[in-house]
Order: sequence, then C-alpha cells, then structure tokens
Amino acid sequence: MTPNYDILIEKYLSGNVTPDEEELLGKYLQENPMQESEVMLSEKAMIGQRIKSKLFKSTIGKHSGRVWLWLPAAAASVLLVLGLVWSFFPKERGYFAAIASVLSDKEEGFEVKNTSRKPQRLTLEDGSVVILQPNSRISYPEHFGDRKRMVYLHGEAFFNVKRDPAKPFIVSTENLATQVLGTSFHVKSYDGAGSIEVQVASGRVSVYEVSERRQASRNGFILTPNQKIVFDKESRKMELGIVKNPTMVKPVESRQRFEFSEMPVSEALTMLEGIYGIDIVIEGDVLKNCLFTGDLNDLPMFEQLDLICKSVNMEYERRGTSLFVYGEGCP
Repeated sequence: MTPNYDILIEKYLSGNVTPDEEELLGKYLQENPMQESEVMLSEKAMIGQRIKSKLFKSTIGKHSGRVWLWLPAAAASVLLVLGLVWSFFPKERGYFAAIASVLSDKEEGFEVKNTSRKPQRLTLEDGSVVILQPNSRISYPEHFGDRKRMVYLHGEAFFNVKRDPAKPFIVSTENLATQVLGTSFHVKSYDGAGSIEVQVASGRVSVYEVSERRQASRNGFILTPNQKIVFDKESRKMELGIVKNPTMVKPVESRQRFEFSEMPVSEALTMLEGIYGIDIVIEGDVLKNCLFTGDLNDLPMFEQLDLICKSVNMEYERRGTSLFVYGEGCP
C-alpha cells in the first residue's frame, strides 16, 4: 500500500508520528531530493529548539531592535546556557552554531540562519512551522501585524502554515511573493541562483511576481497540491509544472486501491487522476477496449502511470500541470 506522505508529514509536524512512520518517511525523503525540506529532526535537535526558545525569551525580551546595545549585558547568561548545551550535547554542536547567529540588529524582528548541516525546525509565533534548510536564513517580526504575517526567506524552506483567514501568510523572496491562509509548501530561492521554485504539498498557494509599482494585474498563478512553479529571474517568466514525486491528495479507503483486475484503462487513469489531483488527458478513444491487470501498490505515481501505459502500447508527456496520454492503444 502506498503511504499518504502528506498525512505523515502533518503527523510528524504535530508530534504524533510513530517510530515506524518516521522511519518510512525518512526513507522516502532520502529517495526524493525535491522533498528535502521535510527531513525529520532528531530528538536532540528538538531539545535544542526548546533551548533556543528559552534564549529568545531570556535575551531578546519584548523588543529586539538595537540588539547590540544590550547584548554585552546578556552575554554571560547566554554563554552559560550555550556552555551547558555544549557539554551535554557534543554531537549536536553544528545545530547550536545556528542558534548563535539567531540574534540580529534588524528593527523589531529576528533573523535565523541555519549554519548547520541539517534542516532545522522553527515554530513561529502563530504556530506555523518552518523547516529551514542548511545555508538558508529567514527573517520575521517579533509580532505579526493585524492584517498579514510576513516572513523573508533567503535559501530553502518547507512551510506548514497555521490557518488564519484574517491574516494571510506571505513568504517574500528576491523576486516572488507566496501567499496563503493555511497550507504546506516548499520554497527554494537562493541568492545568486537563476531561478526560484515553489512547490505545493497541500492547500492552495498564490505565487506572484513582486513589483515596485501597483498593478491591476500581477504576473502569477494559483497552485494546488502536486503543482510547482519555476520563475526565471532573467527572463521573468514563470513555468508551471508537476512536482517530481506527487503524493496522494485524496484518501482512498480500500487497502487494495492500486490492485487492478481486468479494469478498463480509462477508468484506471481516471482513478489516478482523482487520487493525485493531476489532470490526465487521453488522446482520442484509443483506449476504448483496453483492459489492465496488475498490482501497483507501493509504487510512485509516475511508475504506476508508466506500467499502465506500456501495457497498452501508450506513452505520456507532461504539459504544464497536466499529463497527456497518447499512442496506438491495445490491439
């Protein structure tokens, strides 16, 4: 049975994942590089996150502007805590190198830099969770405003946003803004890179180009699960596509959901279309009399589609956010 990795990610972020599920998710993420933002953290890293929260509370207080003015006065207590961490968790020193660079001199806000070699988890004031990749940094205000929740990303991160219809959550990068009410998505925007990429895991995401001038219409799209957009910084063009490893967006009750016995191929493709939320267009009526028998459980979506198509002498190609199936069909 193919697991619903979107549900596993949600369970992990809420702390309800079982050891077997965590191992399964970890294996999946290792085999799917585009999903690296959801790599699970170790228990010690979670302890480190709680210590980091205490550091924010004890050293930053209610105002983080002009941090360097009072930093010497707080240095002793901070060094004491970090010294204890260094002693008790020697293997996690890379993680706490990231903590040391949390404090910044930005007005009324924080900047978190991940200087470690592992993705790090950060929980924001509103309960939203960010998995920050190595060599990435994120800036955000001490308190979100009344109308929006704005964060600034340089690098790569996975976001699981707490839903709040009154306050849209906006991730601002060098050229693009990604706006949601509550959903999970992945943003990749490194300084110096030629493109920016946004992938959606759940919900709907509005991605649009940032402009200094107010415009009646924006260069942007609405993305749904398993869709991605790549923005070329030089040409300023957006290319819509499908993520490398689509996950199920529609739960199916039957444990034998991908076991087919003499099923019309058109029905099998319609089933995949509904489960993964991806449009599958069939050329003509060449599959009118074609049947498929096989067990496709535990296979990624594109491998499932490959086997179905090859069994009836068909092929498929990606066209934007849709899949186009064509060929001679069965004899």
